[in-house]
Amino acid sequence: MGYRIRHCVECPKCRICYVIGRSPYANGSCLIPTVAGSQEEYALYCSCSRMPIRSLWRWQDVKNYAVSKAAYHRGFGTHDEVFPMHPRTSWMRLER
Repeated sequence: MGYRIRHCVECPKCRICYVIGRSPYANGSCLIPTVAGSQEEYALYCSCSRMPIRSLWRWQDVKNYAVSKAAYHRGFGTHDEVFPMHPRTSWMRLER
C-alpha cells in the first residue's frame, strides 16, 4: 500500500486525522480558514458528536502525516491509515 506525506489536523475528541485541502469531508466535517484567503489558522468542525466539535489549528502547529491512498481519497482516516511523521521516521516504516 502506498502512502503520501500530507499536512493534517486531528480532532481532539475522536482522533480522526483530516487532510488539509480536501474539505468538506464526506462524513460531514469541514476545515475552513478562520480568515478568508489566509492559511495561517484553520478551524476544524468535526462531525463526531451531535454538535460539531470545533478546534483551532495554527499553521505552525500542523504536522506531517503519512496517509494511505484510501484515506487520502476520502480526505480523512484513523490512525491505522494515517500516522504522524517524526523527523527521524524511517522511510522503511512507509513500506508496510
